[in-house]
Amino acid sequence: MVRVLDVATQSAIRDRRAVVPRNFVLVGPVTPIAGGSPKTFGFTDFGEDVATNIVDGLTGSTVSHTFYGDNRPIVGMDSMPLRLGVEIDNVRVTLAHLHPQVQDLVRAYNCRNAPVQIHRGWLSPDSMLLVAEPRCRRLGQINGTPIETPAKGGEGSIVLTIVSQSRELTRTNPAKASQEFYARRSGDLWGQYTGTAGQWSIWWGEEKADS
Repeated sequence: MVRVLDVATQSAIRDRRAVVPRNFVLVGPVTPIAGGSPKTFGFTDFGEDVATNIVDGLTGSTVSHTFYGDNRPIVGMDSMPLRLGVEIDNVRVTLAHLHPQVQDLVRAYNCRNAPVQIHRGWLSPDSMLLVAEPRCRRLGQINGTPIETPAKGGEGSIVLTIVSQSRELTRTNPAKASQEFYARRSGDLWGQYTGTAGQWSIWWGEEKADS
């Protein structure tokens, strides 16, 4: 997919005086473990909490989100090379395990397989404000459990391993081959012979010989 960047973003990237990128990570919506309404969490390395518009990676529309940036919630992030194809890869985002909003995300919400969008914006070296809405660099979902329990005397961490969205191409739906599944629809017989049809001998364009 070709990313189309606005003129202001292109100029910021090419500005030789200073290239000042900022990352914005959206996780969710995620469902509370104890019940309640889903919530979307935003984190940034902007340096402070900020409410800003971003270009949604799924719809391409401009939407507003709040991102937590005080107390440095994003500790580190893997580089994200842009490449063509459908290769499945991972990006790790390390979050501060003592940050209250990070704790809320991983302990009060079910974030396993939660959708994630990673955006990047560029700041003007003069005003240190965003030159345009951050654009999406990665779509994916959380793979596995993000909490790493430390050994005695060590420090824990919260690592979000973001597997690329192309993994969805590997999923299968076993219900498509189940007679019981189709029979729920008023006795639908679509899957009646799915278990035996592969063993049938089909004669095309010729007469079957006597055995």
